[in-house]
Amino acid sequence: MKPRLVLVLVLAILAAGGGWVWWRAGTQQAAVRPALPPVPDLSAASPALRDAIVAADARARGRFTAVKGLVALSRLYHANGYYDAALACYTGLEKLQPAEPRWLHLHAFIIAGYGELDPAIKMWQRVTQLAPDYVPAHLRLADALLKSNQIAAAGAEYETVLKLSPDNAYARLGLARIDLEAQRWDQAREKLEAIVRQTHFNLGYDLIVSLYERLGLSSEAASIRGSSKASGAYRDFPDPWLSALMDDCFDPYRLGITAGVAAQSGDTAGAKRLLLRAIELAPDDVSSHFQLGGLAVATKDTKLAREQFERCTQIAPTFSDGWAQLSNLQADSGEAIAAAATLKEGLEHCPDSPGLHLLQARRLRDAGSAGEAIQEFKTSIRLRPNEPEAYVELGTLYINLGQDEVGISLMRLAFEADPGDPAALGALAFHAISTGKEAEARDWLTRIANQPRVPGSQAAVLYQAYQQAFGRTFNPKPSGD
Repeated sequence: MKPRLVLVLVLAILAAGGGWVWWRAGTQQAAVRPALPPVPDLSAASPALRDAIVAADARARGRFTAVKGLVALSRLYHANGYYDAALACYTGLEKLQPAEPRWLHLHAFIIAGYGELDPAIKMWQRVTQLAPDYVPAHLRLADALLKSNQIAAAGAEYETVLKLSPDNAYARLGLARIDLEAQRWDQAREKLEAIVRQTHFNLGYDLIVSLYERLGLSSEAASIRGSSKASGAYRDFPDPWLSALMDDCFDPYRLGITAGVAAQSGDTAGAKRLLLRAIELAPDDVSSHFQLGGLAVATKDTKLAREQFERCTQIAPTFSDGWAQLSNLQADSGEAIAAAATLKEGLEHCPDSPGLHLLQARRLRDAGSAGEAIQEFKTSIRLRPNEPEAYVELGTLYINLGQDEVGISLMRLAFEADPGDPAALGALAFHAISTGKEAEARDWLTRIANQPRVPGSQAAVLYQAYQQAFGRTFNPKPSGD
């Protein structure tokens, strides 16, 4: 074949291929256009978010970038709270990529939040078919089924989760809810007590309080209420497909919430990335700096922690926790003089901070200045009378000074502030044992036996002391048995 003829044939093939690409791109562009929602009102959005949405919308209207632009738009709209616009994008993507489960999953998440459970259930059922090993889809399906009163189907989904993830506390919580609905009190109690121990009261404490009250276990209910004060609100389970949207979020608050969930689930690198993004978007937002400092402490990145806590004191001098954490970090690093100076400056800026006065009391106590420490403990109690820590530590100091009755009276106040506080319970039980008050000792030990927050080693020591004092064994039996 002549070289010129070969060249002509090659050019013809390339032209044909290029024409097909051009045609296919045009077809995708035509398919994307109907899915594009009108750009919503962005007057309250940051300039960076407005620019990102305008750029993604332009890509979605381009011939060769239509699908990628639609994906980018869906992420931006969903991550920043423009849910109706996100739904329009997902509807289009589901038609373009029917075998991709993510669009259905994210679509269902939004409409379930609107209360549209039946269509959300159908979508999640399809997701679990397309991605049978994706645990969050099974959990969301199970929760939606439970809310729709499809109890048997919900239970089956929770059991499926436990097959995929045997220690999943969220699935166990769902099964406990089903037991409660069926009035299977013993089974529900067993599950809930295991869940609150496993999750350190992050899950199940509200349900177990209600159950204990129904069973007449008022002291146990009060103890769990005390525990839940420090545990925070219910946290959603990790959902990587949902969390991935945060890379396109321009809201520091949402980024911080998601970072907290990521850190709790062990994804510290992901949490750090989100917090750095939040700081980049809002460099003077003290909450992001403080959260990143706490994460750095947990991961033993002292340099980063110091930087973040120092930044907290600079941008928000009246934020007492920033001073407290910086001072603690300096003290832990052996910088006693710097730690004292930081605490002093913090108290100057935050004279009514119970936490800083408590920290000052501890420092004075450890330095042997008992009289000054007592005054600082009392100030902390006056400023925050509904928390047990200062009562317990001041009570312990008085006991160490030989003023047992004053110390025990403070332990009783700590118990009133938090009936589940392990230190207060232990001190009150030991005092009853050591003063020969057997009936009172048994009462305190029963409370301890029914309080999951009390370490087993602490309870064992008290049980042994009881046996030595009264010549008989204390058998810890949960109330109601």
